[in-house]
Amino acid sequence: MKIGLLTVGTEILLGDTLNTNLAKLGNILNNSGYTLNTELTVSDNEIEITEGYEYLATKSDLIIVCGGLGPTQDDITKETISNKLNLELILDKDHVTWMEDRWKTRGLKMPKTNIKQALVPKGAKKLTNSKGTAPGLHLEINNKSIFILPGPPNEFIPLVKDELVPFLLNSYKGNAKNYEFILFYNQAESFLANEIDKFKPKDIDIAYLASKGIIKLRYDKNSLSKDDHKKFINNIEENFNEDILAYENIEISTILSNLLKLNKLTLTIVESITGGLISSKITQNPGVSKNFISGDIVYTSESKSKLLNIDLNTEDWEELSIELCFASLNKYKSNISIAILGEAGPITNTKYPIGKIFIAISNNDKTQVTEHKLNGNRNEIIERAANKAIWELIKFIKSL
Repeated sequence: MKIGLLTVGTEILLGDTLNTNLAKLGNILNNSGYTLNTELTVSDNEIEITEGYEYLATKSDLIIVCGGLGPTQDDITKETISNKLNLELILDKDHVTWMEDRWKTRGLKMPKTNIKQALVPKGAKKLTNSKGTAPGLHLEINNKSIFILPGPPNEFIPLVKDELVPFLLNSYKGNAKNYEFILFYNQAESFLANEIDKFKPKDIDIAYLASKGIIKLRYDKNSLSKDDHKKFINNIEENFNEDILAYENIEISTILSNLLKLNKLTLTIVESITGGLISSKITQNPGVSKNFISGDIVYTSESKSKLLNIDLNTEDWEELSIELCFASLNKYKSNISIAILGEAGPITNTKYPIGKIFIAISNNDKTQVTEHKLNGNRNEIIERAANKAIWELIKFIKSL
């Protein structure tokens, strides 16, 4: 059984609105044992909506249409789909009364434009929208199931959970996946895939998701026998043990936060190139306030001098990163401190090339400084630098 999603919204194509419905729907379906096979986004245009629907109808058994059910003139989804299916729109007077009462409770009179939201295609089942005035709609026509749902996420998601998923569970046999994740760092995606191809089980359902230095290996445990799964994990550990972040789908900052808590360590950070991004990632984890003491952003030479309490007398970033690291340790009396310097571009104001970073870590007894060359545009280099710093911290703590 194949499921297709037609998202209607010019604002999404213009980049004004992020299509969070797509990601959330895919997750909900997957957790329920189903897969979203195809997604297509079109603008609020009758021809494009029609063509988008026709395309999905050739590939899908169940079609979800999302967006364009509002009261304004650009909201034409329901009218367009009804026209395509030769369905008459019938005014639901009870829904009109319900909307009018809803407006009255706010001390307002319902605009006449809202009446169009009470038009229901003949033969459609009206689905209760508890968060808005546009009802969801369910049609069974031409051997296909069609759900027409409002676009706002706070309206779309409840209807998916309360109406779409129960319908699927009652009508179609699911194929539950049991996805497991292995997170890697310090590996190129192509190299990792090539090496794993040498020992992976023949029928494994596997995928690689790379993002800013981190690679998520996702596989369906249900696609493997118990013995094959054990051999697969053993081979992963034998070949990549030093580069494994976690055996779960987890943020890299959460791994660091858990390590700090487990070892009862306190941390301070000195950031230049990353501008507070490392601190921001760490503070997203609840309860980390007992371990994360402070983060200093020293973006200019003057701010670096103030942290050091001396005028800068070096252009050697390796040396400077160590000095900043010690300054943070002494200032806050933390167990561990990290300092990161680098060039993000697009132009360089130092002797170092774009993408060059230095990371110094110390706990007073042990001090290390590492040098790295990162690729990408400015934003990518900053994000990769933050992840690299967290990765170096994780390795440092594990080595203690």
